[in-house]
Amino acid sequence: MNSMSVICFRDGEEKHKLISRTEAKQRYMLKDCDLDRREPPLRFLLKKNPHNSRWGDMKLYLKLQVEKRCMEVWGSEEALEEARETREENKEVQKQKRFNKKVKELRRAVRSSMWTKDTSVHQHQYGPEEVVDEEEDLYKKTCITCGHELTYEKM
Repeated sequence: MNSMSVICFRDGEEKHKLISRTEAKQRYMLKDCDLDRREPPLRFLLKKNPHNSRWGDMKLYLKLQVEKRCMEVWGSEEALEEARETREENKEVQKQKRFNKKVKELRRAVRSSMWTKDTSVHQHQYGPEEVVDEEEDLYKKTCITCGHELTYEKM
């Protein structure tokens, strides 16, 4: 565990405010590598998660250090705000795509449930018998409805 003064943790001054890793990533648009790998790595306090003790420990960073790192990464407040807006727009686009996909699947399901294939068996209605080869006793009949030809041999 990185060591930070416990006194700083409890005094409540603005310069000693702590922020969770998740909040730092969301509010300041930082990535894990910005917090851990970028030199110098930010120091943190490990604290039991207050929401559920079985969940992993929280990493708490000094808010001032996180804000400073944010400016190193984004350069200015305007760049950070622009990145936030871009993320929000992308989130909306993805949300709309998911919605459209669900609607399309629903339409397909409704369409396929309303359409039923005619599976009734066609009964051929043959016309008059025609002689194909009298010597071989070959005859044929043609279906009046579909044009199917039945060739057969008489015994």
